[in-house]
This record gives sequence, structure tokens and C-alpha cells, in this order.
Amino acid sequence: MIISTPIGNLGDITQRAAQMLTQADIIACEDTRQTRKLLRLLGILSSAKIWAYHDHNGAKMRPNLVSVMKAGQKVALVSDAGTPLISDPGYKLVNACLENDIPVTAAPGPTAPIVALTLSGLPSNKFAFQGFVPQKDKAARDALKTSQPLTMTQIWFENPKRLAATLQLMANIYGNRYCVITRELTKLHETFYRGMLFDLAKKFKNAPTLKGELVLVVQGADMQATQISIEETEELLRGRMQKMSLRDAVQELEDLSGLPRKQIYRLALSISKDKP
Repeated sequence: MIISTPIGNLGDITQRAAQMLTQADIIACEDTRQTRKLLRLLGILSSAKIWAYHDHNGAKMRPNLVSVMKAGQKVALVSDAGTPLISDPGYKLVNACLENDIPVTAAPGPTAPIVALTLSGLPSNKFAFQGFVPQKDKAARDALKTSQPLTMTQIWFENPKRLAATLQLMANIYGNRYCVITRELTKLHETFYRGMLFDLAKKFKNAPTLKGELVLVVQGADMQATQISIEETEELLRGRMQKMSLRDAVQELEDLSGLPRKQIYRLALSISKDKP
């Protein structure tokens, strides 16, 4: 059972999530102390054993969790806050369950990236959740350069101590796009900072470090400015079609090129016919 927990406001727990937690034999979580505290604050009476499951012990714990589930026990997977599998190793446990024919269900609920997106005012019909901005400078630059041509809204997690440097790096690579910084979503001190990247980078350069959890929502690239030629699109398509399906290659090139999907699809079919 994949169970979403509140990202701040305790009132966001669902009745179904609370019920599933009371029915669990084992609760697998990131931090046992945090989960025990959460259960206490929510007033959820559970006799479940609480097992730590995180990046550092995942390989060791997964076989144990699979074993107890195959024996008929119910396992609830939770994160410290929000929806499991979003920026945590939970998907590996789900894969292990599927490989062992163990049914998986979920109690959906809060997740910070979606809350931030819906409150940003930026287009939400297409978006890319990128997780945390990498800590090392080169990795951060590479990640931002890879996402720079995407015309869809970008969502990033960031540490408050690195906010100013990241905003400046984004401004340098993305250009001066509109950005919304969300802080402490659903909590008492929920705050929003809205503006252009260069202005926000300047604002936070010498400002006191913010406290709390941050989600950055950044405007996608301008479609006309990022449009690439048919020749470049064809070359990129050929490379991607050697590594992925035609459908996935078309989708990726639609995001990269800004060209109409039908035009890219016809080009991909032509390339496919030319293959020996």
C-alpha cells in the first residue's frame, strides 16, 4: 500500500489513508521517529511494526519486505511527507512487488510539486518534474542545459542555502524566465516569491537564508525561440530512434524542437521506412 501523508497541514490526510495505516501490519518509512510522530499527531492508532526503509538500507530491506508480504502481511509505504516514490527509492520496492506478483494499491494525496504547480499560475497542461537540482556545479549545469530547450513548465526542489546560486545559474542558462518560488506549502508560513529569474537571483544574493522546504516552478522555453530546423530534427530523430521507440522519440523531439507533432511523426515514419 502506497500511502500519501500531509506535506504540512495535518488536515490533508485522507480518511482512506488513515484507515489503511490502521490496517497495516508493517509501515515502511524513511524515518521511524518522524512516522511515529505523524501517527501520534494524526491520532491514528496503529499496532503496525515500523521499519526504516530508505536509500541506505533499501537493498537489504526489500527482500525482507517482499518476504512478509508473500506471507500475507500488509505493508504500508510512506515518506516523511507527501507521496512516496516522488524523489525517494520507493519505486524499487514497487518493482520488487510486481516481480513477485504482489498486488500494489495506493491512497493518493498531497505532493509538493503538484501543489506548487497549481499555485504558480504557469501552464500546467505539460510540465516536467526534475527533482532536486544536483549539488555539484557541473552536474547542476548539465541538468539545466538538458532541460533548457523544453517548452513545458519546469519544477525543481532546492535547498534554501543554495537558492541564490541556483537562481543565478538558472538565469544564465535558461535566460530571464518567470519563476515562482514556493516555501512551506500548506503550512502556517506558506510564502510565494514571484518574478523574473535575474530579479529573484539579485533579491536573494545577499538576503538572509530562507527556512523551510522550497519548490521552484520555472516557465518553459519560448517555442519560437527554441524551434530547430527540419534537418536538425531529422538528425536528432535518427539518433533517438536507435535507442527508443518511435513514439518516445517523437514525443521527445516535439518538446525539443517546438515543431508540430504530426510533422515530426511523418518524418519519423519516413526514417523508419528508410531503415535497412
